[in-house]
Amino acid sequence: MAELPWTWLAIRASGITAWGLLTAVLVYGLLLRTRLLGSWASPIRLMDLHRWLGVTAVAFLIVHMALLLVDPVIRFNPAQILIPGLAPWQPLAVALGTLAFWAMIPVQLAGRFRSRLGKAGATVFKRAHWVAFAAWPLATAHYLMAGTDALADWSLAVLVMGAGLIVVGLLARGFVPPPARATRPAATSPKAQPVAPADALVGAS
Repeated sequence: MAELPWTWLAIRASGITAWGLLTAVLVYGLLLRTRLLGSWASPIRLMDLHRWLGVTAVAFLIVHMALLLVDPVIRFNPAQILIPGLAPWQPLAVALGTLAFWAMIPVQLAGRFRSRLGKAGATVFKRAHWVAFAAWPLATAHYLMAGTDALADWSLAVLVMGAGLIVVGLLARGFVPPPARATRPAATSPKAQPVAPADALVGAS
């Protein structure tokens, strides 16, 4: 371990962390549309966590990519990191990671500018979410193909656990009813509007 360059350790740690955060983003996004957690987590709380995890995942991914620029073993340049297929090492595996990064960007931008897009904002945000869904399988393939210890017992356990949580989230979304559409008490205001359902809250991320 002492002979390994610090950059390799940092690249590996930041990449695994980014993958774990991306997995959590997907899981919480799926749970946001169900009542699986009951009163333990309100849709608003889940939405805030979903949004925070998304931003943090992108931040760790940027750190992961930036560290490749200072790695003394395999020297990358910015174009080789940002453009799929140009990497000097494992070009296919690195390309999948690059595509995962770009798949995460549209939803981040759409979330920030949705309100400024008017009526088209909801459509743009929904389409950006569909693009973002591709990030997880791309990132997982990158993890398996580029990770030098991806097939270690602990790594396989992490991968299985993450995939299992996503399966649970998909099953919950398919079979557990969405949160009830609550309304504010009529006495508070004669013009009180219904509280936004979970589907609308996802759009605020």
